[in-house]
Amino acid sequence: MSASVARIEGVLSADLNFASATLLVEYDPAAAPLARVVSVVESTGHGIAPLDDQGETSPVPARPWLDRHLAGVAALGSGVFSAVGALLGVMGASDLASSIAFAIAILFGGLLIWRRAVVSLRARVLDMNVLMSVAVVGAVALGEWGEAATVFFLFCVGGLLESRSLERTRRSIRDLMDLSPATARVRRGEALVQIGASEVMIGETVTVRPGERVPLDGDVVAGFSAVDESAITGESIPAEKTLGDRVFGGTLNTSGLIEVRVTALAADSTLARIVHLVEEAQASRAPSQRFIDRFSRIYTPTVIVLAALVAVVPPLLGAIAGIEGISTAEWVNRALVVLVVACPCALVISTPVSIVSGITRATRDGVLVKGGVFLEAAAKVRAVAFDKTGTLTAGVPEVRRVVASGPLGEGGVLAVAAALEFNSSHPVARAVVRAAQSRNITWSEAGAFTETPGLGVSGVVDGVHYAICSPVRALEIAEPEASTVQTVAAIEDDGMTVLVVVGSQRIVGLIAVADTVRPEGRAAVEALRRGGIEHLVMLTGDNDRVARAVAEHAGLSEFRARLMPEDKTAAVSELANRYGTVAMVGDGVNDAPALAAATIGIAMGAAGSDTALETADVALMRDDLSALPGFFALGRRTMRVIAQNITASILIKVVFLALALTGQATLWMAVFADTGVALLVILNGMRLLRPLR
Repeated sequence: MSASVARIEGVLSADLNFASATLLVEYDPAAAPLARVVSVVESTGHGIAPLDDQGETSPVPARPWLDRHLAGVAALGSGVFSAVGALLGVMGASDLASSIAFAIAILFGGLLIWRRAVVSLRARVLDMNVLMSVAVVGAVALGEWGEAATVFFLFCVGGLLESRSLERTRRSIRDLMDLSPATARVRRGEALVQIGASEVMIGETVTVRPGERVPLDGDVVAGFSAVDESAITGESIPAEKTLGDRVFGGTLNTSGLIEVRVTALAADSTLARIVHLVEEAQASRAPSQRFIDRFSRIYTPTVIVLAALVAVVPPLLGAIAGIEGISTAEWVNRALVVLVVACPCALVISTPVSIVSGITRATRDGVLVKGGVFLEAAAKVRAVAFDKTGTLTAGVPEVRRVVASGPLGEGGVLAVAAALEFNSSHPVARAVVRAAQSRNITWSEAGAFTETPGLGVSGVVDGVHYAICSPVRALEIAEPEASTVQTVAAIEDDGMTVLVVVGSQRIVGLIAVADTVRPEGRAAVEALRRGGIEHLVMLTGDNDRVARAVAEHAGLSEFRARLMPEDKTAAVSELANRYGTVAMVGDGVNDAPALAAATIGIAMGAAGSDTALETADVALMRDDLSALPGFFALGRRTMRVIAQNITASILIKVVFLALALTGQATLWMAVFADTGVALLVILNGMRLLRPLR
């Protein structure tokens, strides 16, 4: 259908996403009126309706009943009259009576097929509708009325079953979209007003009762409850929400009454972005799918040439050689069977239905995959690199110790550090600010503030230039005392990170910061090893002692410490050279270069994070590693299913082509085989929708 639309004069491109049943058309309105596009689509028997800015179907006049149910009418009519024709033949009625019944069956069966065949021919495309029409016309010319009617009946029934099966894969995304409530209860003044969710503005407060779904993204400003976030994160256990916690539109409030201050419009909610990104992912073509598409463009014309040779060459050679008994009608019939057997339906659909099902399954498990290419790559990953902070650790470090080595005292050191780190968004900086606030320490505003990734921050506080950096960097700008060096070593031996505060080229204090290692980290690492990942390594800018402690706790045998951002990128590139396909797991913000360098960049805790959702190839919606092994297992499972589908499609085609050439296969057997294989690969692909046991 998209090929037919693309050939309309004035249409620049036409891209059909069969997973979401969406046709994206770029055209010149002056040269190709929209009515022409609609006419071509409807001539194939499909309905079409425009989408609004939110991706919703706009109201359109209802199509005639026959157009809406044409496929069902065609299958029913062809089936009934095929049965009548066969029954008349069994009862000994005249050949004319049964032929009339079969002719009516053919007319019913052709209601949809012939329309689509004509549209394809106009677009100079040889699709399965053209091949099937040629086969039926040929069978009628040979007087095989019953077989021609059976061919159309089986083809119509197969088409109906295929469309119903594919509808199940599309329904999963529509079900996700339907989670967002259409209305919201908004507090305006002292009153609660129920309005459309799309009308609620940022900053307004909505009330969500127990058992209701949260209408929009926002922060809890009153109340306490447990919220089921499985639609977003894949986590089945409800998350407790209280004052200041983030909630997402479409999640289910299970227990208490809460009030939520809206932080995003309906069209910009986390759920809406997920749906949009999943639809884009389903529309993208994986490498195996692109190969099948290219193969099909060569395969179909080749088969038509083969069928023509089967019909012409044997009778011609027989006539030249003077061999009697070679029936032209027999070889034409065999050629028609070859034509039907060779329809590439099952082969063409074998990959996309598997990719769509795999992406949908991943979304249900709380893993957002940006396209089939990354699902396929997941099956080939041999090495995984982890960031430390926010990935193997919880990313919520705490200040454990403050050491003053000058006149400032511990409070003064923390005040200077807070003044500088207040301007930074790094997790360690946030920990320093929280520590100062918890001790009720006040600080002056820092001037001339600068932040260099991997090196630290600096600025002027109360007229003095200070810098906060790592111990290695501190050695370059200040001469430490022996006792300070010993203190740094002792702190690092305890697995903590040391921030050195330098003022006027002199070390004035140390701040020890520690992060909590994720409890699920070791189990995830062990599961990855069991799944066949050969190499697991941690990349961090932290010191060797802290890196070793975290790596040992997470079950990693290798780590690389004191890495600058460019060093992490180089390390990922080196792994790619050694192992081929590499995944990098990070927080999606600080590790952007390394994530981009990897074959698959995987962002942690992407729910509610615009940056992670938009930049990562794969996003783990939950803020833990438990879904990671399942993602790689799903990739391997998807590739196995694709291999099964392609193998089954080709092998069965080869077998029936051999039967057709030897005269052992009839037309109706060929259609049954073609349709049966197509249904087989669809159902096999849909197995991926089930969770991995």
